[in-house]
Amino acid sequence: MSEADPIAPEVPIPAFDAPPGSPFSWLHDRAVAIRELMLAHGAVLVRGLPIVGPEGLAEARSALGIGIHTPAEAFTHRRDYGDGIVSPISWPDERLLCPFQESSYSTAFPSVVLTACVTPPDHGGQARLADTRRIADHLPAHLVDRVRAEGWTLTRVFHRGFGLSPQEAFSATDSEDLERTLDAAEIEYHWLPNGTLRTTRHRPGVLKHPVTGEECWFNQLSFLNAGSLDPAELAVMTKAFGKNIPMDTFFGDGSPLSEEDLTALQRAYDTVAFGLPWHRGDLLIADNIIMAQGRSSFEGLPEFLLALGDGIELGSVDGT
Repeated sequence: MSEADPIAPEVPIPAFDAPPGSPFSWLHDRAVAIRELMLAHGAVLVRGLPIVGPEGLAEARSALGIGIHTPAEAFTHRRDYGDGIVSPISWPDERLLCPFQESSYSTAFPSVVLTACVTPPDHGGQARLADTRRIADHLPAHLVDRVRAEGWTLTRVFHRGFGLSPQEAFSATDSEDLERTLDAAEIEYHWLPNGTLRTTRHRPGVLKHPVTGEECWFNQLSFLNAGSLDPAELAVMTKAFGKNIPMDTFFGDGSPLSEEDLTALQRAYDTVAFGLPWHRGDLLIADNIIMAQGRSSFEGLPEFLLALGDGIELGSVDGT
């Protein structure tokens, strides 16, 4: 970046104000420098871009030279605007969304996530960012060693009438197509007697960044663990589904996390996380391996758009 580029002062990551004239050309000319800053700091913020809809975010993605990544599995409902532009995951307005990495439970995931603020919240709704290179430093050594050695396990159970159906989650046309998709994604599955699909997958818990070689915490052990649910909701789900609750996480050998383990993970994210206020026209350019993203609770009717880009195969990245 040139010294003439004005820097937004209140943000703990590199931040720049795009010029009003030819902002996307300006973005294109600085794409390499932005990528270098993203790798060093985890994310870069560009303010003042004329992004008022999906077409604007697609233009910004093109200016940065980022390719489209289409996830193979949906976690929750998202609006799809086409051309690789989607909405954030559906999450209650009044609840904190803990930082997570997109598709970190899959065998292919985006390496870059672009988030554009079309309309900011009336109150709250700050982005909540957590540098995953720092999380292990704030966890008990035995917990880090175990996740390094064993990875983590995610179970997902698709109950009729609750959340996405398996066909919706995996864009499958029928049961045979679904099973082929699950096999290709290295997801074990079996059908319960009532026809419910139960899936299990094992993934590495940390990765070496493919460019920097840095160790990054790369899992959703905390975010998708049943113990992270509101206690009243967990009680309802347990009563309805027994051990087959819709989503839960375990250590790599299948054993459960203790309450102390879960608390330690949540505290580690809280320790490294910081807030980022949103303004109309903001574009957050984040490395999906280095930077986990969430948000605080909010009021109003904000509009955000996401572009998941530059897909990477898990098999091409070293676990540690």
